[in-house]
Amino acid sequence: MLKIIYALLSLPPLCALLALSGRFTNTSLHWLHRLTATGVGVLVCLLLAGFNPARPFNSEYFYLDALNCWVLIIITTLYMAATWTARSYLVREEKSGVLKNEQLQTGRYFALMQMFVWTMFIVLLVKNLGLMWVAIEATTLISALLISFKFTRSALEATWKYIMVCTVGICLALLGTLILYYAQIDALGNDKPLSWLYLYEHAAVLDPSLTKMALLFILIGYGTKVGMAPMHTWLPDAYAEAPSLTSGMLSGALCSCALYVLLRNLVILLPTAGVEMMSGMLLFFAVLTVAVAVPFVVVQRDVKRILAYSSMENIGIMVAGVGVFTAFSLKAVMLHMYSHALIKFVLFYIAGTIIQEYQTRNLMRIHGMIKEVSHTATLWLISMLGILGLPPMGLFFSKFYILTALFKEEHWLAGSLLIILLAGVLIGILYHGMRMLCDQPRRPSLGDLLDRLDTPVLAILLLLTCFVGAGFENIPWINNLLNHAVLIIGR
Repeated sequence: MLKIIYALLSLPPLCALLALSGRFTNTSLHWLHRLTATGVGVLVCLLLAGFNPARPFNSEYFYLDALNCWVLIIITTLYMAATWTARSYLVREEKSGVLKNEQLQTGRYFALMQMFVWTMFIVLLVKNLGLMWVAIEATTLISALLISFKFTRSALEATWKYIMVCTVGICLALLGTLILYYAQIDALGNDKPLSWLYLYEHAAVLDPSLTKMALLFILIGYGTKVGMAPMHTWLPDAYAEAPSLTSGMLSGALCSCALYVLLRNLVILLPTAGVEMMSGMLLFFAVLTVAVAVPFVVVQRDVKRILAYSSMENIGIMVAGVGVFTAFSLKAVMLHMYSHALIKFVLFYIAGTIIQEYQTRNLMRIHGMIKEVSHTATLWLISMLGILGLPPMGLFFSKFYILTALFKEEHWLAGSLLIILLAGVLIGILYHGMRMLCDQPRRPSLGDLLDRLDTPVLAILLLLTCFVGAGFENIPWINNLLNHAVLIIGR
């Protein structure tokens, strides 16, 4: 198991070094990128094949249990999808004039993407909360270079905001981690400092006053990285200005990774901080996040920014599910994390393709897609309905389960507010999306904007959300993994 982890963590940086060496043609770089991701995918499959959710793997630095296995599956799936669709996306970027020196830009992009995924793998696999903090900060630095990839004025402004806001948040998370460390020293001595497993086993003896203070800083700090309001200000700009492949990875992979880090810390703080306090804070931020997103969705004119605010809506729903703290709601959060990641990647990729063809991000200038680009429009429609949580897509079931859990646990106010706010998001996205599809076309039919490899990759992602989200209970391995992940979070 340890050898597989070392191999898993060796491939992406090796690929990054080769991509930057300048000794490969563009075609070779594309295949190097794809084969590296495929190799990582095989290693993850081998890792999962030899893993028993009931018996977590524990070494000196690495720890593998059902919770990080689930997020590892999400990130690896998106990683492989991003590599296999990168060629057609970058070729279209070159044709549209965004890439000036295609070979240099391609090598730099692939190196950054490999290192971005590598840092997320480290976040998931390390068992020390201090190292986890270092790794999540590293994701900020690498992803900032990806957001500014095009070096336009707006991209640099978005990157600056992203770095400033997330760095403040990460510093607050560091302060919370230090307070937690002080609580550990006060109660347990200096053995195994910030070891997640050690703290998890002895969480009940920590000082409640210290853990409550740590909870405040950790929730706000890592909540900034997740994208919770009011610490969300970096998110719409970053998602809108980054290359669409990067936007999909930010929304799907990095958001899931940041939520994972938050969960790891909340598990330690839960026994002494108390369910009531933690639940109240989480539900407050959840409702606030969705409430902030609604008006911007309704009045939005930028096709990528509306997807960014849709991400905020789904972040709010997941945080609400965590705030309920029942096995039913936590399993729904895991399912929601998976379906949201895959659907949002598809949406951002298609949005990038639409922008490349129509040369605008303004929704009001895109008309009649169902007649002009029928195949692309079909995938866009399915993905849009999926992110709104309409059946049979996976988000329908996870949203329904989370809302059901809210009312079952008598969180009437939070549940009612979320239903009203979700209706506003649905109206806004449906209005803009259907107008893009059904308005009168202003140009002749363009056929299909997507490359012949893009369509099956995106279709597979959408199908996976249906199979996993709707039928997870009929897939024994997934159901078993989720049950053990829920036990870790909910004790």
